[in-house]
Amino acid sequence: MTSFELLIDGQFGSTGKGLFAGWLARHHNPDVLAMAPSPNAGHTLVDGDLRLVHKMLPLGVLSTNLRAIVLGPGSILNLNRLQAEIRNLQELDLLGKHIEIFVHRNAAVVLPEHFEAEANGGTAPGSTRQGTGAAQAARILRRPDHQNVISEHQDHPVFEHLTMIGTPELQRIYLSANRVQVEGCQGYSLSILHGMYPHVTCRDVTTAALLSDCGVPMPSMRSMHVYGAFRTYPIRVANRPESGEWSGPTYSDSIEIDFSDLGVEQELTTVTKLPRRIFTFSENQAIEACVQNRIDSAFLNFAQYPPDFATLRDIWLRLNDAARVGFVGFGPSVSDVYRIGAPGIANDHLESLYERYKRASS
Repeated sequence: MTSFELLIDGQFGSTGKGLFAGWLARHHNPDVLAMAPSPNAGHTLVDGDLRLVHKMLPLGVLSTNLRAIVLGPGSILNLNRLQAEIRNLQELDLLGKHIEIFVHRNAAVVLPEHFEAEANGGTAPGSTRQGTGAAQAARILRRPDHQNVISEHQDHPVFEHLTMIGTPELQRIYLSANRVQVEGCQGYSLSILHGMYPHVTCRDVTTAALLSDCGVPMPSMRSMHVYGAFRTYPIRVANRPESGEWSGPTYSDSIEIDFSDLGVEQELTTVTKLPRRIFTFSENQAIEACVQNRIDSAFLNFAQYPPDFATLRDIWLRLNDAARVGFVGFGPSVSDVYRIGAPGIANDHLESLYERYKRASS
């Protein structure tokens, strides 16, 4: 039976999904990676001297068993960016000739007119203006002359590295695999269906949507494990005061603070390089995300941000009320991720890790 491991962001994005995807791939060695990417979401993996920033490809490429990468029918693809990421992995010897890349024929494509449609605003508040929403809208309109799915672009040089498939072939790839790692994009609280509309993204961001977008046949509960990534202090993308854009509110049990309040450097967004907004941890958000996405295990990242261990432990325990916190992250690299036990058992271990990273950052 194929084992499916899904990775979901439980907040507003930028929780370190790419980092944890690398950790999972290194320790669980999936033979198939699946994703339904879009260019408005960036994912970062650091592993020693290796640093990958992807918008189009999953980051579980550290797996030594990898044989296939699948870009599902819900993908929204920038073909030039996809080609660049493939070439970079080849140059780094992370994409051997035995690894095939498959793309579903119904994946959408971002065209120049989609970029132009979003270039000067007029899109959802907080949009990264990468043409994603316009490409999604064009797909929904279903006009034959739009040429907005990848099957209309097989003359693009990226097809030197791609195999286009339909749903039956997709099913065979998944069901013949030993372990499939399915990587989500963006954050649950940005879901167009469950987020704070209109301050949301153009797609649903849930476990159910991820399975659908990647074309995964519905797994049984015992063959699927869902990991949820969370930050100690969730973020939202920046406001754009010059155009009057506000990226949206937070939950009622959370307040907006400054990075300087935590004594850490201002973060910038991966895609737009604009300053991020930061908020205190919301238990309401965590519970809603864990219930809606049936999260089995939580990854708590940026564990070095709380000003003292008591604050970290409080956040950890509140998240643990929603889903068991099995992992914590303290830094940019895969080596900074740790498996952790139950609260009573892991308290001393967690405190020693916290103190070590605090000393290193001071």
